[in-house]
Amino acid sequence: MKKTITAILMLATLMFGILAFAACDEEPKAQNEYTLVAPDGAPALALANVASTIDTQDKSYTLKKSVVSAGVISNEALKSDLAIVPANLAATIYNGGNDIILLAVVTNGNLFVVSNTETDVKDLSELKGNLVYSIGQGSVPDMIFQSLLKKANIPYAQGEYAVAGQVTIKYFNDGSEVVPQMALAKKEGKNVFGVFAEPAVTNAVSKQGFVEVFDLQTLWADSVDSEYEGYAQAVLIAKASVCEDKEFIANLLKAFSDNAEWVVNNPEQAVTNIKSIYEQSTLSAATLNETSVKRCNIKTVAMPEGKAYYEQMLNAVKEIKIAAIGGKLPDDNFYYAA
Repeated sequence: MKKTITAILMLATLMFGILAFAACDEEPKAQNEYTLVAPDGAPALALANVASTIDTQDKSYTLKKSVVSAGVISNEALKSDLAIVPANLAATIYNGGNDIILLAVVTNGNLFVVSNTETDVKDLSELKGNLVYSIGQGSVPDMIFQSLLKKANIPYAQGEYAVAGQVTIKYFNDGSEVVPQMALAKKEGKNVFGVFAEPAVTNAVSKQGFVEVFDLQTLWADSVDSEYEGYAQAVLIAKASVCEDKEFIANLLKAFSDNAEWVVNNPEQAVTNIKSIYEQSTLSAATLNETSVKRCNIKTVAMPEGKAYYEQMLNAVKEIKIAAIGGKLPDDNFYYAA
């Protein structure tokens, strides 16, 4: 009996030691500390110079900022207090039953149609019969492009080869894949088009001799009669509990708005700031200059004023693939009310 009691006591002591070690190993979250995550690429510029401390009259909040690969932003956003996410993903997360609130649109489209050779194309309909290399199948930029084709009654389909009478879209992950494939086609004497984003566009035009054909932000704004120059591409969301301090949210949104102005004049420092928290960032000072960063369209459009603007994008995506917004438009509780 004594041996049994001794064994139990030893086991309990061992388990307590393991739990105590685990508790010490797990870094506790500091009081008034919020985590803020963004996907790599142009959306990360929206937090490049956002201060790590946001003060209110009563409290000082610490922002623990991080940047992650775009492929994991969905999971990371669910674990974070605040997150920059693709605009349609925000709706999907909310419609999935998560208690989040949309604070603002922070990236407003940076998509362009580019030709690998000189061309006199002046209308989207003139892309019929051509092959278009496009980024991010199923992403907001992809569905904005599809929406514009659909609004103009231009037939389109996914494929490998150009087909008369339609736009044939061949998908790649991002601009780093599109540009070399367009360059290869040019070398082979083939005229192809590409739909991809800044800062890759400016770099391709200057170094590859490509020609910009359309600014999709302008085409989109004209098609929906928008007061804004672009479409809702990436947004800032927060856990509902974070939004209880209205003064914090007001100061946070001001910090994002101030950053949008700062980043245009400080592209190299913006890259440095991003790389300090995510060394693997695809952003590069060599390709990000004042021209290209302006065309990344970093601007804060806060809720609830920006609701109609945001929903223009949601409605376009809904017409292409309703599952991409979680099956329905979010209700009014999704939008921040100051």
